Amino acid sequence: MMLKKAISIAVHLLTASGVVIGLWALLLIMQEDADNALRLLALAAVIDAVDGTLARKFDIKRHMPDIDGGLIDNLVDYLTWVFIPMVWAWSFLGIPFAVCAVVLLSSVIGFAHTRAKTPDHFFRGFPSYWNVVILYLFLLEADAVISSIILILLAVLVLMPVKFVYPSRTPTLQKTTLLLALPYIIMLGIMLLFFGDTPRWLVLLSLYYPVYYTGLSLYLSRR
Repeated sequence: MMLKKAISIAVHLLTASGVVIGLWALLLIMQEDADNALRLLALAAVIDAVDGTLARKFDIKRHMPDIDGGLIDNLVDYLTWVFIPMVWAWSFLGIPFAVCAVVLLSSVIGFAHTRAKTPDHFFRGFPSYWNVVILYLFLLEADAVISSIILILLAVLVLMPVKFVYPSRTPTLQKTTLLLALPYIIMLGIMLLFFGDTPRWLVLLSLYYPVYYTGLSLYLSRR
């Protein structure tokens, strides 16, 4: 029993570590270190990708019922997937404050929705992948106007009743989705490593996964 409780504490601390990583990324933004700030947000995303699986595997809700891991996860996710990326976008993409505010407001409402994650394991509305969006806007050298339009359109989509695939939980084509995600994750790692020196062909090639993900999500949502 003590071992299971210790594992549960460790998983909660892993999830909560995102706030420390987020603070570190924010301090780097203040020092105008754009690439390392985004790399830290990527690290937070990796933790976010595994902590839920660990929580379910070790059934930490049963061993630590007084700690709400889901609430911790939402707080960390909003910080590292929404708030800090918008600070980054304002600092390095020249996105107007008003546009950042629209994204922040739509995402906080999206996070607070009682069916933000549907019973059949989808995200309701665009799942606030702002880290990925701002990386592409930067690498594709989109100007502030185009970037702002894209951000506003996605912010509206956050609030729309459209189902988006939850890669690790949506059962339809799950193996295909995860297999296609593997090379994509490697590409993202290379893009984050080289950052501004990333070859344009690699950036364009990596778009295969966002196109697949969006297409599958819209198809399943319509069906």
